[in-house]
Amino acid sequence: MLGIPTASTPATALAVTSRPLSPVPTLPDDWEGSKIVEDEIRVLDEVLVGLDHRSPPSPEVSPLYDQDLIELRDQIATARLEDVPPLLEHMERLQSLAARRRGQQATSTAVDARSPYFGHLVLEEAQRRREILIGRATFLDTERGIRIVDWRDAPVSRLYYRYEEGDEYDEVFADREVTGRVLTRRSVAIVERELRRIQTPRGAFARQRDGRWRALPAEALRLQGGQGAAIRAEQHRRPGRLGIGGEEGAEDKHLREITALIDRRQFELITRPDSGLVVVQGGAGSGKTTIGLHRLAYLAFQDRRRFRPDRMLVIVFNDALARYISLVLPALDVEGVPIRTFESWAMRLRRLHLPRLPRRYAESTPVEVTRVKKHPAMLAAIDAFVAGRAAAVEGDLERILAPRPGEAALPLHEEFWREWRRSEKKPLSHRLHALAAAAGRYRTELKADVRIALDHLATEGIRASRDVATAWAELLTDRTRLERAFADRAPEIVDSGDLGRALAWCVARCAEIETNLDASETVPLPEENERPEPTDEPMDGDQDQEMDDDLSHGIDGRELDELAALDREDDALLLRLYQRLRGPLLRGGRRREALVYEHVLVDEAQDLSPVELSVVLGTVGSGRSLTFAGDVAQRLHIDNGFTDWRSVLRELDLEQVEIEPLHLSYRSTLPIIELAQAVLGPLAPPDAPVATRDGAPVEIFAFGHQGDAVAFLGEALRDLMQQEPRASVAVIVRYPEQADLFYEGLKKAEVPLLRRIAEQDFPFRPGVDVTDVRQVKGLEFDYVVLAEVTDAAYPAEDEARHLLHIAVTRAAHQLWVLTSSRPSPLLPDELLERAS
Repeated sequence: MLGIPTASTPATALAVTSRPLSPVPTLPDDWEGSKIVEDEIRVLDEVLVGLDHRSPPSPEVSPLYDQDLIELRDQIATARLEDVPPLLEHMERLQSLAARRRGQQATSTAVDARSPYFGHLVLEEAQRRREILIGRATFLDTERGIRIVDWRDAPVSRLYYRYEEGDEYDEVFADREVTGRVLTRRSVAIVERELRRIQTPRGAFARQRDGRWRALPAEALRLQGGQGAAIRAEQHRRPGRLGIGGEEGAEDKHLREITALIDRRQFELITRPDSGLVVVQGGAGSGKTTIGLHRLAYLAFQDRRRFRPDRMLVIVFNDALARYISLVLPALDVEGVPIRTFESWAMRLRRLHLPRLPRRYAESTPVEVTRVKKHPAMLAAIDAFVAGRAAAVEGDLERILAPRPGEAALPLHEEFWREWRRSEKKPLSHRLHALAAAAGRYRTELKADVRIALDHLATEGIRASRDVATAWAELLTDRTRLERAFADRAPEIVDSGDLGRALAWCVARCAEIETNLDASETVPLPEENERPEPTDEPMDGDQDQEMDDDLSHGIDGRELDELAALDREDDALLLRLYQRLRGPLLRGGRRREALVYEHVLVDEAQDLSPVELSVVLGTVGSGRSLTFAGDVAQRLHIDNGFTDWRSVLRELDLEQVEIEPLHLSYRSTLPIIELAQAVLGPLAPPDAPVATRDGAPVEIFAFGHQGDAVAFLGEALRDLMQQEPRASVAVIVRYPEQADLFYEGLKKAEVPLLRRIAEQDFPFRPGVDVTDVRQVKGLEFDYVVLAEVTDAAYPAEDEARHLLHIAVTRAAHQLWVLTSSRPSPLLPDELLERAS
């Protein structure tokens, strides 16, 4: 038995150790607490002695078993038939013993003496008491009475996670029913062979840096008081006549909060009834998304004929936010508005317009390729490519219309030049159509050779401009053209070799794709003067079943195997080239009308590249009614070409647009906002968000390893969900594999309403969602627990700063930080000093 006092073991009956015991500091005026600390220090000393004296794996054990097995094999080879079965049975028994022995040696040596266990149980079963320590590997020392079991697979560990001190249990272990009572249940934190924290029903105690122990306040170890702090979708209400009142004329609660965050000018922009681009920049929780949604609802309320649901579009970053907004808009009396991620929207449109290209995407696109294809320089490269095509047409036109030697320039020829120059800002194929139309009008007045040459120029030019796939491949494999574009805007990409590596990838991919193309696309091109007609059909290109020339299936209906694959970033490039060469994108359906939206909201715009934003802009009607909402500090993709609002607007030819900042943060409390700013470090904006309320301090807890953190968290979450069953909680880690581990551990701890969110499938219901940081963009929760905030998960890098900032600012009421090894260097020193 270890040195913990039980009913049958006096507190002074400690086993004799071979080294001096650690000094036992006491808690003043707390005899019971001092005794708990003293007992746990002595238990740890016993375990460390046992671990320090464990024997290395015996080299004789394995060979002895192997030798016996070899002898048995030889005996079987020469034995009589009736003697073979008992020899085989003996051979299997030896194999099992050898495997078990090797397993015991492996697990015994796997226990890390720096943090050997995190849980302490004393059980009573049929008048017999046994003491068990819970760790992340198994270690048995019968001489000293030390039993450490692995929390992940030892059946007895269920008692630690499922029962509290004093509870009676009835469990089945190895087909045997076991009943008993938990006499003692304690959680401990051991770091670098030193006891740091003890948590018991009696209270929690922590070792300070000076070696003294202190009792922790109960509120520091509890999540409490935040149920309903995060805004739920159903809490939004339909705007009234002026966009800020309820149906009964009462001001809407959440709109009142939002209007408090903006000044008069911003409110005028948001409630503008007809047109204009509004760019809203604000920190996490400042109301960007809500403002964008209420502007959309306001426009629909003011002019329902123009701003019909099928003529508006909401672009969001992820599926989770799309589902959330799909719940919010009906509460604002707006239904039927398409809500898409840019990836899904662009994929459907690209498949509709270029059905012969592969449907499959590359699974491991190099970072250099993504950086190049999303860079703003690609916009300039596309414009230069189209300008080069137009210049070639202009050269041929000059040759055709040039007067013969000795002849004067004909006035009619000047009319062709005026027609060409008038259409300078239109897509290239539209300019060629205009040229062909002019040739038709003056057909009888033109010389035959001029007329034939003009017809040929227009026909061949239109054919070439319709072949978007070839233009795309030509652009991405033209080293000279790309080097010229990037040398002007991003010479570092050329100098670093990233452009060269991206070009090599593109050359290989384009060659694969071109071998699969047997003809250019056959989607009808709208005439230059075609105008979108009013229609009740959807306008976002979702009719995959109505695509022309779908070559993804054979004549028997079976899907064809594709060897070639596009990069995800190619969709935006192809669609932008289509807009510049052929004209407006088309909606699905049989009538092939231009895809035109009267209003578009782009949320989390900082995670779209300028190329992607330009494609969206190309679908907006002449009123140019848009809302861009975003926060540069919450960039999830560092390599998407979005550096700052002013630069991006300049790339989109929107330099005149004012950026409307939101300075107040109404989601998170002051302690959470302060931590979020500290995490950003040098990336923090000069104007920090201003919190509108104070709140519970951010708590940080240090553990020896993940099993310890899971046990501690499981207990806290069980208590929280019992006290606040309608609370929303997010347990956020950096990587999906970590989320899997925490989910399994919390499930073993029987945390109620527990969900593993792996595909942004948030139900937006009360409960505990365990997920990774890339799933939670744009969402908010009453409580957030950031687990494994270590130097390995969040190093001192820009991407890690943005990710941790996003995770921190998901919390509306209370935030905990958990770490089971060296804490992230992004955490401020003043927080680390409070680590329990």
